Amino acid sequence: MEDDGQEELRQLALENKKLTREIRKLKKDIEFLKLANDQAARTQAYIQRDNDRQLFYNSQLLKTAANLLIITDENIFTVMVSDLFFRYAPEYDRDKIRRGVPLREALMNVMPDDDRQDLLARCSLVLGGESMDPFLLRTTIAGENQDLQISIRRMMRDDTVCGLHILFIDMTEFIKAKERAEDADKAKGNFLANMSHEIRTPMNAISGMAEFILRDSQDEKAVKQATMIKSASNTLLSIINDILDFSKIESGKLELIGDSYKLSSLVNVVATMIRIRLKDKDVVLDLDVDGGIPDSLYGDEVRIKQVLINIMGNSVKFTKEGRITLSMRAEKEDERHARLFIKVSDTGIGIKEEDLGKIFSSFTQVDTRRNRAVEGTGLGLAISQRLVQMMGGNISVSSVYGEGTSFSFDILSEVEDWSPIGSISEKQAVARQEVFRASFTAPEARVLVVDDNEINLDVAEGILSPYKMNVFKAASGQEAVDSFRENEFDIIFMDHMMPVMDGVETLRKIRDMPRGKEAVIIALTANALSGAAAEYRELDFQDFLAKPIMPRDMDKLLVRNLPPRLIVQKPKQHVAPRFPIASKVEIDTRLGMKYCLGNKDFYTRILREFSESEDTCKLDALFLKEDWVGYSLMAHAMKRSTLTIGAVRLSDAARALEYAARDGWIEFIREHHKPFIKNCDETSKLIRQSGVQLG
Repeated sequence: MEDDGQEELRQLALENKKLTREIRKLKKDIEFLKLANDQAARTQAYIQRDNDRQLFYNSQLLKTAANLLIITDENIFTVMVSDLFFRYAPEYDRDKIRRGVPLREALMNVMPDDDRQDLLARCSLVLGGESMDPFLLRTTIAGENQDLQISIRRMMRDDTVCGLHILFIDMTEFIKAKERAEDADKAKGNFLANMSHEIRTPMNAISGMAEFILRDSQDEKAVKQATMIKSASNTLLSIINDILDFSKIESGKLELIGDSYKLSSLVNVVATMIRIRLKDKDVVLDLDVDGGIPDSLYGDEVRIKQVLINIMGNSVKFTKEGRITLSMRAEKEDERHARLFIKVSDTGIGIKEEDLGKIFSSFTQVDTRRNRAVEGTGLGLAISQRLVQMMGGNISVSSVYGEGTSFSFDILSEVEDWSPIGSISEKQAVARQEVFRASFTAPEARVLVVDDNEINLDVAEGILSPYKMNVFKAASGQEAVDSFRENEFDIIFMDHMMPVMDGVETLRKIRDMPRGKEAVIIALTANALSGAAAEYRELDFQDFLAKPIMPRDMDKLLVRNLPPRLIVQKPKQHVAPRFPIASKVEIDTRLGMKYCLGNKDFYTRILREFSESEDTCKLDALFLKEDWVGYSLMAHAMKRSTLTIGAVRLSDAARALEYAARDGWIEFIREHHKPFIKNCDETSKLIRQSGVQLG
């Protein structure tokens, strides 16, 4: 019994120990659960604080939002809105919106039914998966006219559409400002058009009458005075052109027009114009043009001239004595392009360092107190900078105040022929006023000129007189209508701005008459703003001619618009080539070395190859065969090879023969072929027998 009692006590002790361990474990679990519960409470409190903060920020965002925002669920029921909504729909409160109101009801009293239905249709499309860019809606919001930009976006949750985000941005003031700016720009355009008309109309008379004197007068004094009148009118015209060009550049409408041109001709024209302006000054114009520059280029010759004349004209204005130097060189970019580097330096008054930064600013002349007597718009350099940039280059200026200024710029130009320009001094043309000659006659053509200005009628008639046309004149729109009713005309020149019935109204009346729809009507106007030609064509004019009327422009326009059957081509009149056939052997070794990059051995080899060449035999054979196409090509090749060795006169002679063969002037070739061959042979003989001493 005693043993059984002890065993029972032992068992109880074991159970007690076990229970004690369990109690300790439970106490630990209770402590852990308590800690976990505390952590959960802290986490929940943090989440609640974060939610409260997020709700506060969302609430503040909706309250302070400057634009109307509506968020809907996938059924297009409201979820939340910005406070601006309650200003438009005071019958709603935030709780009602949060509980959900169909968007069609929420906007019932906010916007017109048609606009509301359009918006709801767009919302359905976006919910269906269609992407939609922001769109502009001119509508009435709570009785206020507004221009709204509306953006509708889907909201996604786990790749599922859960609603829409609709943002209304009020663009009313922005659009009003845009309309005001457009009105101001239109007003500026109208002002420039009127100014162009008012200046160009009398300019047309001045320039036209000067042209007639140059064309018809044999009095040397009268021709000289007419030249000065035309030069002055061109200067005045350049001022208005600067203003118009700047307007085109500002509006992005100015375009470059590419064409083939000779760099030597461009330099000659610019140099001649500048020398005329320097005739009363103690200033010398120097030309430092690298003879290796290619002469045949493709680009906008007119705009390149404009840049050069603007910059060099600036030098003329501010240089009282000393020199103006035009320097040019070129670097080959690739097989078809070269970059021209041009520099204009002068010994003028210079520019202060603090003024250099604004030298290319619009309507700006620096140091105005010192330069008060200098004429100009202050636009020339600003326009030049824009043009240079359009031609793929940059322009810069450096100056020492009181000593002189240098402008440097570069342009990228397409090269048509890599033949070098050679010595520019050999190609300087004698300065003279060129008189235009009509390229054809049209004695059977009937032309009506309509203009309310009697002088302009006389000018137009005078410019048309070399074409031997039958010219009729009308001094008003009604006269033009009456004349068209009674006569047939091959072409009608119609002035735009006429009193009582302007050119556009007159055109419409003529178009409504029998034969009117087929009539060729040309706008004759002093409005030379960018885009004017396109605008007149939209008004149903066939073409456009700006005042003052330039004879060359008139010639081209007539060719474009007159029926070919009426045009009688004039017999081709050959003009003697600029450069005479060489009369003696002459090699400029310094020039030849320059073309050979200063490499004496290379130049010696080129001379030897020239002396052993059979080019003269080939040219002579083509002459005997009377193969003038081949002759022109061979003369072209010899023009290059003779210039490369420095035989400038021979090169000029080859050029003359090339052009004569190209133009079919066989008499000239027959007269000068043998002397040219003889001079080439004598040059080759000189090289072979005595060599050429290289400098």
